[in-house]
Amino acid sequence: MINKISKLILFTTVLLLTGCTGSKNIQDLTYIVSIGLDYNEENQEYTAYLQGLNFANVAKQEGSKPSEPVPTFVGSASGSTLNMAVRNLYKASRPTLFFGHTKTLVISKSVIKHKFKEVLEDVGRNRSLRPNLLLFTTDESIEEIFKINGLFHYPPVYTVLLTEETTAEALQDDIGATSLMHFLRQYYEPMGSAFIPNISIDEKSWQTDQPYPVLYLNGYSLFQQSQFKGDIPSKPSIIVDWLLTKNNQIDYPLYIDDELISTFKLLTKEPKIKYKKEKGNFPRFSLEVSVKAELIEKLKESPYKKVKSALEKSLENEIEKVYNLGMDKQVDLLNVGEKWYRYHPLKFSKLEEQPSFYLTDNSLDEVKVKVDITHFNAYRYDHKSLE
Repeated sequence: MINKISKLILFTTVLLLTGCTGSKNIQDLTYIVSIGLDYNEENQEYTAYLQGLNFANVAKQEGSKPSEPVPTFVGSASGSTLNMAVRNLYKASRPTLFFGHTKTLVISKSVIKHKFKEVLEDVGRNRSLRPNLLLFTTDESIEEIFKINGLFHYPPVYTVLLTEETTAEALQDDIGATSLMHFLRQYYEPMGSAFIPNISIDEKSWQTDQPYPVLYLNGYSLFQQSQFKGDIPSKPSIIVDWLLTKNNQIDYPLYIDDELISTFKLLTKEPKIKYKKEKGNFPRFSLEVSVKAELIEKLKESPYKKVKSALEKSLENEIEKVYNLGMDKQVDLLNVGEKWYRYHPLKFSKLEEQPSFYLTDNSLDEVKVKVDITHFNAYRYDHKSLE
């Protein structure tokens, strides 16, 4: 009798375990990996775009690349609010939409110009979305961006839209991704700037039997004191990223008297900012930048000291150009104001009363770059010139 009862209990337990009431298999869900948001000012209507992946064939692939391209599905719907636009997609979506693995948010320039603060609040209140979402802006069609696959017809998870380099990996002449959480931390600061990378489609760099479009980051959208201030192109954006982050390296051509002498790979730490003691309320500062350089190509003979000095001077001019570009747009591209207002609360309170921008043409006192060439890659210099 006892054996029969034990067998009955064991059988019932097995049934309960295999049932897994309320759970779904991975092939029974549509995984939304990216969300795109656009706004029509004339119609006062939002359009939401969803990039969906389904893993029904994961077990068949066993980690190998599929023999045929896996299609990417892009859904879109409109509504007078963001929530209504997304909800309109639910009734046309089977398998069920699942937002637990959403990694990217792409926002159109129309949203930024007309409804940006409202969108930030709506996204922040949504418990289905994580604060570490990757954040991008774009001037192009979000629908077309979501249709782009990786190279060799790999799915979109292998594009810059969904792939973020880890801190152990150094970027190479590129712009780093920005998370929503990091952006909001900078966006609401009273001084300092915030950046969102712009994502675009490149249809020229790669080809098969026809042009093969890929995604790339082509600059920054700029924000100062929670206001959109416009965009800057790729080159100064890369310099800004190189200066303010620890995982970017750039290839840098050195010209002397308009002649290309050599090329270097450059790494740097965040600049040291030295604030000047001034009687006025506006900050004044100098920058000290330490750079480690690796000689990649030596194209013309030139004394080592001259090369090193010219490289330092060239980088100083480049940084000053970036600062002046920020001044034209009334943006603190080098983020010198963020620390200043924490160290000078009394001056900051007086500065808040003034309507003008807190940086002027005279705020940057000096840029000093110190270069240490650590590797010559078998190129030779006169030993005496290295002293």
